[in-house]
Amino acid sequence: MLTLISPKNLETITRLSGQAIRNFLSQADAKRYRGEAYMAINAFKANPRNFSDNKLLAYGSHTDSATNHPVRIEVRGKTKEGAAQMVAKGIWGFKRAQAAREISQKCKELKLGIHLKLAGTSSIEFNVDGVDKSLPVRFLQGAFADVLKEMDYRPGEHIDSRKSKTVIAADGDGTIYDGPRVGSLPTLAESPARDALCAYLQAGGIFMLVSGNDINRTFKRLVPVLPPEVYCRVLIAGNGGAELVYVNSKGQAIPVSTYRKHALEIIHDKSRRYHDLDMVYIGDDGSKEGNDYPAFRAVGFKHSVLVAREFLASYEPTLKSCYVGGLLQGTKKYLESFLKKRT
Repeated sequence: MLTLISPKNLETITRLSGQAIRNFLSQADAKRYRGEAYMAINAFKANPRNFSDNKLLAYGSHTDSATNHPVRIEVRGKTKEGAAQMVAKGIWGFKRAQAAREISQKCKELKLGIHLKLAGTSSIEFNVDGVDKSLPVRFLQGAFADVLKEMDYRPGEHIDSRKSKTVIAADGDGTIYDGPRVGSLPTLAESPARDALCAYLQAGGIFMLVSGNDINRTFKRLVPVLPPEVYCRVLIAGNGGAELVYVNSKGQAIPVSTYRKHALEIIHDKSRRYHDLDMVYIGDDGSKEGNDYPAFRAVGFKHSVLVAREFLASYEPTLKSCYVGGLLQGTKKYLESFLKKRT
């Protein structure tokens, strides 16, 4: 049970997504939008041929330059067997949710085994059924001891996660660092949460970044800022939960060996003994349609931390009790409080 989308299904969802993006851009009134959306709508109407499927794929093909193109299709973690995730970016407002529902219905009719999630302000993420932000959480609950051994975990001065099973998992954009903008990709270096996260890692806790974004891009936004002695306590799940890597002593991303091929099997193995982890998940989206929601459910709402700018009426009501707010400042505040209690 691979976490990868097959090459044939990639072709299908690329065609469906490209058409949905072009339908939106051709019908939208630029005067009703601002920023990226305004520029994208005007650019399309000036030259629609720049928005063919091939062009959209080209705009999203380079990890470092993709953020320069507000309209693009990214195929992430591509191998001969398929791809970890596909993301279509370029539909804004309520039309995005409408497009996602229509594409999702077509995927069901074609029996592709693909599900969709909304992310950011204009993205639709595609993953294999069962692959979302809950997968790395549940995988860790089922394979904790094996993962610690593989990542060569070493305890810190205050926390030995082999005994306490202490893990903080968190979203990236809007939670650990600011979200991307055209021409700008903020990292942990500029984040107010940086020092608090480093202090937690120095103490010995395990940190798992769980991002819907490209795993290579996510790695570059986090790891270079961290002191090398804490590499052995860092995991990164990317591409919507389709891939999981640890950081070796040289600061390199190493795939967790059993994850891509066996994660879906492990979480459905009823004979496996699951670890009761001291684990929380921090995210900034409390919507049931958002990509943080599966992770909130996986750790349990009592172990969830919501740092959204405000608590919207559409959010899961149960998250109200764990609402901190403040985005990056909220993450900083929670990490400081968490560490104080543990030390």
